[in-house]
Amino acid sequence: MSGVLDALASQIGASVEATIFLLSLFIGYPLGFFHRAFIHGKDENIHHVFFTATGLAVYYFNFGLNFIHPIANILVIYVLLRVAGGSKFSVVFSFIFNSSYLLYSYVESVKLEGYSITWSTPQCVLTLRLTALVLDYYDGKKSQDKLSKDQKENFITDIPSLLAIFGQCFYVGGMLAGPQFGIRKYLAFTRGEFSAIMAKDASPGMKDHPPASIGPALTRLALGILYIVLFQTGNMLFSDEYFFTAQYQELGFITKCFYILVWGQLHFRKYVGTWLICEGISILMGLSYNGKDKNGNILWDGVSNVKLYQQETSSTFREAIEAFNYNTNKWMFSYIYRRLQFLGSKSLSQAVTLSYLAMWHGLASGYYMNFFLEFIMVNTENQIMVLEYRILLLHEVNRSPTLQPFLWLVRRILLTFSISYALVSFCMLTHDKYLQIYSSVGYVGHVVYLGFPLVYLVLIRLFRAPKKTDSKAQ
Repeated sequence: MSGVLDALASQIGASVEATIFLLSLFIGYPLGFFHRAFIHGKDENIHHVFFTATGLAVYYFNFGLNFIHPIANILVIYVLLRVAGGSKFSVVFSFIFNSSYLLYSYVESVKLEGYSITWSTPQCVLTLRLTALVLDYYDGKKSQDKLSKDQKENFITDIPSLLAIFGQCFYVGGMLAGPQFGIRKYLAFTRGEFSAIMAKDASPGMKDHPPASIGPALTRLALGILYIVLFQTGNMLFSDEYFFTAQYQELGFITKCFYILVWGQLHFRKYVGTWLICEGISILMGLSYNGKDKNGNILWDGVSNVKLYQQETSSTFREAIEAFNYNTNKWMFSYIYRRLQFLGSKSLSQAVTLSYLAMWHGLASGYYMNFFLEFIMVNTENQIMVLEYRILLLHEVNRSPTLQPFLWLVRRILLTFSISYALVSFCMLTHDKYLQIYSSVGYVGHVVYLGFPLVYLVLIRLFRAPKKTDSKAQ
Protein backbone atom coordinates (compact mmCIF):
# COMPACT_ATOMS: atom_id res chain seq x y z
CA MET A 1 0.00 0.00 0.00
CA SER A 2 2.85 2.39 0.83
CA GLY A 3 4.35 1.78 -2.62
CA VAL A 4 1.07 2.70 -4.30
CA LEU A 5 0.78 5.86 -2.20
CA ASP A 6 4.37 6.84 -2.97
CA ALA A 7 3.74 6.42 -6.70
CA LEU A 8 0.49 8.38 -6.56
CA ALA A 9 2.10 11.17 -4.54
CA SER A 10 4.89 11.38 -7.09
CA GLN A 11 2.42 11.57 -9.96
CA ILE A 12 0.42 14.46 -8.53
CA GLY A 13 3.46 16.28 -7.16
CA ALA A 14 2.47 16.18 -3.49
CA SER A 15 3.83 14.65 -0.29
CA VAL A 16 2.58 11.23 0.81
CA GLU A 17 0.88 12.80 3.84
CA ALA A 18 -0.93 15.33 1.65
CA THR A 19 -1.95 12.57 -0.80
CA ILE A 20 -3.41 10.43 2.01
CA PHE A 21 -5.19 13.50 3.36
CA LEU A 22 -6.71 14.30 -0.04
CA LEU A 23 -7.78 10.68 -0.58
CA SER A 24 -9.45 10.76 2.83
CA LEU A 25 -11.56 13.72 1.72
CA PHE A 26 -12.68 11.85 -1.40
CA ILE A 27 -13.58 8.81 0.74
CA GLY A 28 -16.38 10.94 2.15
CA TYR A 29 -18.32 10.66 -1.13
CA PRO A 30 -18.74 6.85 -1.29
CA LEU A 31 -19.50 7.01 2.44
CA GLY A 32 -22.07 9.69 1.67
CA PHE A 33 -23.79 7.48 -0.92
CA PHE A 34 -23.72 4.57 1.55
CA HIS A 35 -25.33 6.84 4.14
CA ARG A 36 -28.08 7.82 1.70
CA ALA A 37 -28.78 4.17 0.83
CA PHE A 38 -28.63 2.53 4.26
CA ILE A 39 -28.47 5.06 7.12
CA HIS A 40 -30.85 7.83 6.04
CA GLY A 41 -34.08 7.72 8.02
CA LYS A 42 -32.72 5.34 10.66
CA ASP A 43 -32.51 5.93 14.41
CA GLU A 44 -30.14 8.73 15.46
CA ASN A 45 -27.88 6.31 17.35
CA ILE A 46 -27.27 4.39 14.13
CA HIS A 47 -26.06 7.66 12.62
CA HIS A 48 -23.73 8.22 15.58
CA VAL A 49 -22.26 4.72 15.30
CA PHE A 50 -21.79 5.08 11.54
CA PHE A 51 -20.04 8.44 11.79
CA THR A 52 -17.88 7.32 14.71
CA ALA A 53 -16.78 4.07 13.05
CA THR A 54 -16.07 5.58 9.63
CA GLY A 55 -14.38 8.63 11.11
CA LEU A 56 -12.08 6.52 13.26
CA ALA A 57 -11.17 4.39 10.24
CA VAL A 58 -10.28 7.48 8.19
CA TYR A 59 -8.37 8.90 11.15
CA TYR A 60 -6.36 5.66 11.48
CA PHE A 61 -5.64 5.72 7.72
CA ASN A 62 -4.06 9.16 8.17
CA PHE A 63 -2.50 9.14 11.61
CA GLY A 64 -2.43 5.56 12.90
CA LEU A 65 -2.97 4.99 16.60
CA ASN A 66 -2.91 8.70 17.33
CA PHE A 67 -6.72 8.52 17.35
CA ILE A 68 -6.25 7.93 21.09
CA HIS A 69 -5.75 11.71 21.45
CA PRO A 70 -9.16 12.90 20.21
CA ILE A 71 -10.82 10.07 22.15
CA ALA A 72 -9.09 11.16 25.36
CA ASN A 73 -9.96 14.81 24.69
CA ILE A 74 -13.62 13.97 24.12
CA LEU A 75 -13.84 11.84 27.26
CA VAL A 76 -12.42 14.62 29.45
CA ILE A 77 -14.91 17.16 28.10
CA TYR A 78 -17.81 14.73 28.50
CA VAL A 79 -16.89 14.13 32.17
CA LEU A 80 -16.58 17.91 32.61
CA LEU A 81 -20.10 18.42 31.26
CA ARG A 82 -21.47 15.76 33.60
CA VAL A 83 -19.69 17.12 36.66
CA ALA A 84 -19.72 20.89 36.14
CA GLY A 85 -21.56 21.56 32.88
CA GLY A 86 -23.21 24.97 32.61
CA SER A 87 -20.84 26.65 35.07
CA LYS A 88 -18.22 29.32 34.45
CA PHE A 89 -15.64 26.84 35.70
CA SER A 90 -16.55 24.46 32.87
CA VAL A 91 -16.07 27.26 30.32
CA VAL A 92 -12.66 28.28 31.65
CA PHE A 93 -11.46 24.70 32.14
CA SER A 94 -12.56 23.55 28.68
CA PHE A 95 -10.93 26.54 27.03
CA ILE A 96 -7.62 25.98 28.84
CA PHE A 97 -7.65 22.18 28.53
CA ASN A 98 -8.61 22.05 24.85
CA SER A 99 -6.11 24.76 23.92
CA SER A 100 -3.37 23.05 25.95
CA TYR A 101 -4.03 19.71 24.27
CA LEU A 102 -3.84 21.44 20.90
CA LEU A 103 -0.51 23.06 21.82
CA TYR A 104 0.75 19.64 22.92
CA SER A 105 -0.19 18.24 19.51
CA TYR A 106 1.83 20.99 17.83
CA VAL A 107 4.85 20.37 20.04
CA GLU A 108 4.75 16.65 19.28
CA SER A 109 4.21 17.22 15.58
CA VAL A 110 7.13 19.65 15.23
CA LYS A 111 9.40 17.41 17.30
CA LEU A 112 8.67 14.29 15.28
CA GLU A 113 7.87 15.40 11.76
CA GLY A 114 8.39 19.12 11.39
CA TYR A 115 5.56 21.08 9.76
CA SER A 116 3.93 18.25 7.77
CA ILE A 117 0.33 17.05 8.07
CA THR A 118 -0.02 15.26 11.42
CA TRP A 119 -2.73 14.52 13.97
CA SER A 120 -2.52 18.18 15.01
CA THR A 121 -4.52 19.03 11.87
CA PRO A 122 -7.81 17.39 12.95
CA GLN A 123 -7.00 18.29 16.56
CA CYS A 124 -7.38 21.99 15.78
CA VAL A 125 -10.86 21.28 14.37
CA LEU A 126 -11.73 19.23 17.46
CA THR A 127 -10.54 22.00 19.79
CA LEU A 128 -13.12 24.47 18.51
CA ARG A 129 -15.85 21.85 18.37
CA LEU A 130 -15.46 20.76 22.00
CA THR A 131 -14.98 24.31 23.29
CA ALA A 132 -18.19 25.33 21.52
CA LEU A 133 -20.02 22.33 23.01
CA VAL A 134 -19.26 23.48 26.56
CA LEU A 135 -20.15 27.10 25.77
CA ASP A 136 -23.40 26.11 24.04
CA TYR A 137 -24.49 24.21 27.17
CA TYR A 138 -23.40 27.16 29.31
CA ASP A 139 -25.56 29.47 27.15
CA GLY A 140 -28.45 27.04 27.54
CA LYS A 141 -28.50 27.72 31.27
CA LYS A 142 -29.04 31.46 30.72
CA SER A 143 -32.26 33.32 30.07
CA GLN A 144 -32.86 33.46 26.33
CA ASP A 145 -33.39 37.23 26.38
CA LYS A 146 -29.72 37.57 27.39
CA LEU A 147 -28.45 35.59 24.40
CA SER A 148 -27.23 37.05 21.12
CA LYS A 149 -28.68 35.89 17.80
CA ASP A 150 -25.95 33.31 17.15
CA GLN A 151 -26.12 32.06 20.75
CA LYS A 152 -29.86 31.47 20.35
CA GLU A 153 -29.13 29.40 17.24
CA ASN A 154 -26.56 27.17 18.98
CA PHE A 155 -27.46 26.82 22.66
CA ILE A 156 -28.47 23.42 24.09
CA THR A 157 -30.35 22.67 27.31
CA ASP A 158 -29.42 19.00 27.67
CA ILE A 159 -26.03 17.29 27.66
CA PRO A 160 -25.74 15.14 24.50
CA SER A 161 -24.92 11.47 24.87
CA LEU A 162 -21.28 10.43 24.66
CA LEU A 163 -22.11 8.54 21.46
CA ALA A 164 -23.60 11.70 19.90
CA ILE A 165 -20.48 13.71 20.76
CA PHE A 166 -18.29 11.02 19.21
CA GLY A 167 -20.48 11.05 16.11
CA GLN A 168 -20.22 14.81 15.71
CA CYS A 169 -16.47 14.90 16.32
CA PHE A 170 -15.64 12.01 13.97
CA TYR A 171 -18.13 12.97 11.26
CA VAL A 172 -16.05 12.38 8.13
CA GLY A 173 -17.29 15.51 6.36
CA GLY A 174 -15.86 17.79 9.04
CA MET A 175 -13.27 15.87 11.03
CA LEU A 176 -10.09 16.53 9.02
CA ALA A 177 -10.39 20.08 7.73
CA GLY A 178 -13.66 21.39 9.11
CA PRO A 179 -15.95 23.14 8.66
CA GLN A 180 -17.25 23.97 12.12
CA PHE A 181 -20.87 23.21 12.96
CA GLY A 182 -22.57 23.07 16.34
CA ILE A 183 -23.87 20.02 18.16
CA ARG A 184 -27.40 21.39 17.87
CA LYS A 185 -27.24 21.32 14.07
CA TYR A 186 -25.69 17.86 14.09
CA LEU A 187 -28.40 16.47 16.39
CA ALA A 188 -31.17 18.01 14.28
CA PHE A 189 -29.65 16.30 11.24
CA THR A 190 -29.29 12.85 12.85
CA ARG A 191 -32.80 13.03 14.32
CA GLY A 192 -34.22 13.58 10.86
CA GLU A 193 -35.52 17.09 11.50
CA PHE A 194 -34.11 18.44 8.24
CA SER A 195 -35.57 15.52 6.30
CA ALA A 196 -38.97 16.08 7.93
CA ILE A 197 -38.99 19.71 6.83
CA MET A 198 -38.02 18.82 3.26
CA ALA A 199 -40.57 15.98 3.14
CA LYS A 200 -43.47 18.42 3.66
CA ASP A 201 -43.05 19.77 0.14
CA ALA A 202 -41.94 16.51 -1.48
CA SER A 203 -44.16 14.36 -3.65
CA PRO A 204 -45.74 11.33 -1.88
CA GLY A 205 -43.29 8.91 -3.46
CA MET A 206 -40.25 10.93 -2.37
CA LYS A 207 -41.09 11.66 1.29
CA ASP A 208 -38.89 8.88 2.69
CA HIS A 209 -36.10 9.31 0.16
CA PRO A 210 -32.78 11.01 0.85
CA PRO A 211 -32.66 14.73 -0.04
CA ALA A 212 -32.27 15.78 -3.67
CA SER A 213 -28.75 17.00 -3.03
CA ILE A 214 -26.59 14.85 -5.31
CA GLY A 215 -26.34 17.54 -8.00
CA PRO A 216 -25.28 20.35 -5.62
CA ALA A 217 -22.85 17.99 -3.85
CA LEU A 218 -21.11 16.87 -7.04
CA THR A 219 -20.98 20.48 -8.25
CA ARG A 220 -19.11 21.40 -5.08
CA LEU A 221 -16.82 18.39 -5.55
CA ALA A 222 -16.05 19.40 -9.14
CA LEU A 223 -15.26 22.96 -8.08
CA GLY A 224 -13.04 21.66 -5.28
CA ILE A 225 -11.10 19.45 -7.67
CA LEU A 226 -10.76 22.36 -10.10
CA TYR A 227 -9.25 24.56 -7.39
CA ILE A 228 -6.86 21.81 -6.25
CA VAL A 229 -5.75 21.17 -9.85
CA LEU A 230 -5.34 24.91 -10.36
CA PHE A 231 -3.04 25.04 -7.35
CA GLN A 232 -1.03 21.96 -8.31
CA THR A 233 -0.45 23.07 -11.90
CA GLY A 234 0.19 26.68 -11.00
CA ASN A 235 2.61 25.63 -8.28
CA MET A 236 4.88 24.16 -10.94
CA LEU A 237 5.38 27.66 -12.39
CA PHE A 238 5.16 29.60 -9.13
CA SER A 239 6.91 27.33 -6.66
CA ASP A 240 8.03 28.05 -3.11
CA GLU A 241 11.62 27.18 -3.98
CA TYR A 242 11.91 29.90 -6.63
CA PHE A 243 11.82 32.57 -3.93
CA PHE A 244 15.25 31.42 -2.75
CA THR A 245 16.99 31.30 -6.12
CA ALA A 246 19.39 33.81 -7.64
CA GLN A 247 16.99 34.26 -10.55
CA TYR A 248 14.26 35.58 -8.25
CA GLN A 249 16.65 37.98 -6.55
CA GLU A 250 17.58 39.43 -9.94
CA LEU A 251 13.96 40.27 -10.81
CA GLY A 252 12.72 43.84 -10.66
CA PHE A 253 10.58 45.09 -7.77
CA ILE A 254 7.29 45.00 -9.71
CA THR A 255 8.00 41.50 -11.06
CA LYS A 256 8.78 40.22 -7.57
CA CYS A 257 5.53 41.69 -6.26
CA PHE A 258 3.64 40.10 -9.17
CA TYR A 259 5.21 36.72 -8.34
CA ILE A 260 4.13 37.06 -4.70
CA LEU A 261 0.60 38.01 -5.79
CA VAL A 262 0.12 35.00 -8.10
CA TRP A 263 1.90 32.59 -5.75
CA GLY A 264 -0.28 33.65 -2.83
CA GLN A 265 -3.51 33.39 -4.76
CA LEU A 266 -2.61 29.85 -5.84
CA HIS A 267 -2.05 28.83 -2.22
CA PHE A 268 -5.27 30.60 -1.29
CA ARG A 269 -7.16 28.36 -3.71
CA LYS A 270 -5.60 25.23 -2.24
CA TYR A 271 -7.51 25.88 0.98
CA VAL A 272 -10.68 26.82 -0.90
CA GLY A 273 -10.54 23.57 -2.88
CA THR A 274 -10.21 21.52 0.31
CA TRP A 275 -13.22 23.22 1.89
CA LEU A 276 -15.34 22.81 -1.23
CA ILE A 277 -14.68 19.05 -1.25
CA CYS A 278 -15.59 18.82 2.45
CA GLU A 279 -18.73 20.88 1.90
CA GLY A 280 -19.88 18.56 -0.88
CA ILE A 281 -19.85 15.60 1.55
CA SER A 282 -22.20 17.40 3.93
CA ILE A 283 -24.49 18.43 1.08
CA LEU A 284 -24.64 14.83 -0.11
CA MET A 285 -25.70 13.55 3.31
CA GLY A 286 -28.02 16.46 4.04
CA LEU A 287 -26.22 18.04 7.01
CA SER A 288 -25.74 21.31 5.14
CA TYR A 289 -29.50 21.95 4.76
CA ASN A 290 -30.13 25.63 5.55
CA GLY A 291 -33.79 26.28 4.84
CA LYS A 292 -35.08 27.81 1.61
CA ASP A 293 -34.62 31.04 -0.26
CA LYS A 294 -37.44 33.47 -1.10
CA ASN A 295 -38.26 31.44 -4.21
CA GLY A 296 -38.66 28.19 -2.28
CA ASN A 297 -35.37 26.67 -3.43
CA ILE A 298 -33.45 24.61 -0.86
CA LEU A 299 -30.28 26.24 0.41
CA TRP A 300 -27.34 23.86 0.87
CA ASP A 301 -24.93 26.36 2.40
CA GLY A 302 -25.44 25.43 6.06
CA VAL A 303 -21.82 24.38 6.58
CA SER A 304 -20.21 26.34 3.76
CA ASN A 305 -16.73 27.54 4.66
CA VAL A 306 -16.27 29.81 1.67
CA LYS A 307 -18.61 32.19 -0.14
CA LEU A 308 -17.14 31.52 -3.54
CA TYR A 309 -18.55 34.39 -5.62
CA GLN A 310 -17.87 36.95 -2.90
CA GLN A 311 -14.34 35.63 -2.44
CA GLU A 312 -13.54 35.92 -6.14
CA THR A 313 -15.03 39.41 -6.50
CA SER A 314 -14.27 41.05 -3.15
CA SER A 315 -12.30 44.28 -3.20
CA THR A 316 -12.10 45.06 0.52
CA PHE A 317 -10.63 43.19 3.48
CA ARG A 318 -14.02 43.16 5.16
CA GLU A 319 -15.61 41.35 2.19
CA ALA A 320 -12.65 38.96 1.85
CA ILE A 321 -12.67 37.99 5.55
CA GLU A 322 -16.42 37.38 5.45
CA ALA A 323 -16.02 35.10 2.41
CA PHE A 324 -12.91 33.06 3.32
CA ASN A 325 -12.79 30.42 6.08
CA TYR A 326 -16.28 31.62 6.89
CA ASN A 327 -17.25 29.14 9.61
CA THR A 328 -13.97 29.46 11.48
CA ASN A 329 -14.20 33.26 11.40
CA LYS A 330 -17.82 33.03 12.53
CA TRP A 331 -16.74 30.74 15.39
CA MET A 332 -14.04 33.20 16.46
CA PHE A 333 -16.52 36.07 16.35
CA SER A 334 -19.21 34.22 18.33
CA TYR A 335 -17.13 32.37 20.91
CA ILE A 336 -14.13 34.71 21.37
CA TYR A 337 -14.59 38.27 20.05
CA ARG A 338 -18.19 38.82 21.16
CA ARG A 339 -17.46 37.46 24.65
CA LEU A 340 -14.63 39.97 25.13
CA GLN A 341 -16.96 42.96 25.33
CA PHE A 342 -15.91 43.43 28.96
CA LEU A 343 -12.54 44.68 27.65
CA GLY A 344 -14.28 47.83 26.45
CA SER A 345 -12.27 48.09 23.21
CA LYS A 346 -13.06 46.67 19.79
CA SER A 347 -9.41 46.91 18.74
CA LEU A 348 -8.23 45.07 21.85
CA SER A 349 -10.91 42.39 21.41
CA GLN A 350 -9.86 42.01 17.78
CA ALA A 351 -6.18 41.74 18.76
CA VAL A 352 -6.91 39.06 21.37
CA THR A 353 -9.08 37.13 18.91
CA LEU A 354 -6.44 37.23 16.18
CA SER A 355 -3.77 36.17 18.70
CA TYR A 356 -5.85 33.14 19.64
CA LEU A 357 -6.50 32.43 15.97
CA ALA A 358 -2.74 32.47 15.33
CA MET A 359 -2.10 30.12 18.27
CA TRP A 360 -4.89 27.85 17.05
CA HIS A 361 -3.07 27.44 13.74
CA GLY A 362 0.25 26.48 15.30
CA LEU A 363 3.44 27.49 17.06
CA ALA A 364 5.38 28.78 14.05
CA SER A 365 6.12 32.51 14.07
CA GLY A 366 4.71 32.79 10.55
CA TYR A 367 1.17 32.40 11.83
CA TYR A 368 1.60 35.31 14.23
CA MET A 369 3.17 37.48 11.54
CA ASN A 370 0.28 36.67 9.19
CA PHE A 371 -2.43 37.68 11.64
CA PHE A 372 -0.47 40.72 12.78
CA LEU A 373 -0.41 41.84 9.15
CA GLU A 374 -4.12 41.09 8.84
CA PHE A 375 -4.77 43.24 11.91
CA ILE A 376 -2.90 46.30 10.60
CA MET A 377 -4.34 45.85 7.10
CA VAL A 378 -7.92 45.85 8.39
CA ASN A 379 -7.09 48.79 10.65
CA THR A 380 -5.76 50.73 7.64
CA GLU A 381 -8.93 49.99 5.68
CA ASN A 382 -11.04 51.29 8.58
CA GLN A 383 -8.96 54.46 8.72
CA ILE A 384 -9.38 55.00 4.98
CA MET A 385 -13.15 54.70 5.42
CA VAL A 386 -13.04 57.44 8.07
CA LEU A 387 -10.98 59.68 5.78
CA GLU A 388 -13.36 59.09 2.89
CA TYR A 389 -16.17 60.40 5.08
CA ARG A 390 -14.16 63.51 5.97
CA ILE A 391 -12.47 64.39 2.67
CA LEU A 392 -15.11 65.54 0.18
CA LEU A 393 -12.98 64.94 -2.94
CA LEU A 394 -12.13 61.42 -1.84
CA HIS A 395 -15.79 60.77 -1.12
CA GLU A 396 -16.91 62.02 -4.54
CA VAL A 397 -14.27 60.00 -6.40
CA ASN A 398 -15.14 56.84 -4.48
CA ARG A 399 -18.86 57.27 -5.20
CA SER A 400 -18.50 58.17 -8.89
CA PRO A 401 -20.46 55.65 -11.04
CA THR A 402 -18.12 56.24 -13.97
CA LEU A 403 -15.01 55.37 -11.98
CA GLN A 404 -16.43 52.31 -10.21
CA PRO A 405 -14.97 49.67 -12.61
CA PHE A 406 -11.51 51.27 -12.43
CA LEU A 407 -11.67 51.70 -8.64
CA TRP A 408 -12.82 48.10 -8.19
CA LEU A 409 -9.87 46.89 -10.27
CA VAL A 410 -7.38 48.97 -8.28
CA ARG A 411 -8.84 47.82 -4.96
CA ARG A 412 -8.91 44.22 -6.16
CA ILE A 413 -5.23 44.27 -7.15
CA LEU A 414 -4.21 45.90 -3.86
CA LEU A 415 -6.33 43.43 -1.89
CA THR A 416 -5.00 40.32 -3.62
CA PHE A 417 -1.41 41.47 -3.28
CA SER A 418 -1.91 42.32 0.40
CA ILE A 419 -3.47 38.92 1.13
CA SER A 420 -0.69 37.15 -0.77
CA TYR A 421 1.92 39.24 1.05
CA ALA A 422 0.51 38.12 4.42
CA LEU A 423 0.28 34.51 3.20
CA VAL A 424 4.05 34.47 2.67
CA SER A 425 4.56 34.17 6.42
CA PHE A 426 1.54 31.85 6.84
CA CYS A 427 2.86 29.34 4.29
CA MET A 428 6.61 29.68 4.86
CA LEU A 429 6.15 29.52 8.66
CA THR A 430 9.76 30.08 9.77
CA HIS A 431 11.22 33.59 10.07
CA ASP A 432 14.39 32.80 8.13
CA LYS A 433 12.27 32.05 5.05
CA TYR A 434 9.52 34.67 5.13
CA LEU A 435 11.82 37.51 6.21
CA GLN A 436 14.08 36.76 3.24
CA ILE A 437 11.10 37.10 0.89
CA TYR A 438 9.83 40.25 2.60
CA SER A 439 13.29 41.82 2.45
CA SER A 440 13.48 41.10 -1.30
CA VAL A 441 10.64 43.60 -1.83
CA GLY A 442 11.82 46.05 0.80
CA TYR A 443 9.16 45.00 3.36
CA VAL A 444 6.72 47.02 1.25
CA GLY A 445 3.62 45.67 3.02
CA HIS A 446 5.01 46.40 6.46
CA VAL A 447 6.11 49.89 5.47
CA VAL A 448 2.76 50.84 3.91
CA TYR A 449 0.46 49.41 6.58
CA LEU A 450 2.59 50.38 9.57
CA GLY A 451 3.26 53.81 8.13
CA PHE A 452 -0.31 54.71 7.18
CA PRO A 453 -1.48 55.44 10.76
CA LEU A 454 0.99 58.35 10.80
CA VAL A 455 -0.53 59.69 7.58
CA TYR A 456 -3.97 59.16 9.08
CA LEU A 457 -3.14 61.19 12.20
CA VAL A 458 -2.06 64.12 10.04
CA LEU A 459 -5.06 64.01 7.71
CA ILE A 460 -7.59 63.53 10.51
CA ARG A 461 -6.41 66.83 11.98
CA LEU A 462 -6.47 68.65 8.66
CA PHE A 463 -9.98 67.57 7.70
CA ARG A 464 -12.76 67.92 10.23
CA ALA A 465 -15.84 65.74 10.14
CA PRO A 466 -18.73 67.41 8.26
CA LYS A 467 -21.40 68.86 10.49
CA LYS A 468 -24.71 67.03 10.55
CA THR A 469 -27.56 69.06 9.12
CA ASP A 470 -30.52 69.65 11.37
CA SER A 471 -33.57 68.35 9.56
CA LYS A 472 -35.90 70.28 11.88
CA ALA A 473 -34.22 73.56 11.04
CA GLN A 474 -34.67 72.85 7.37
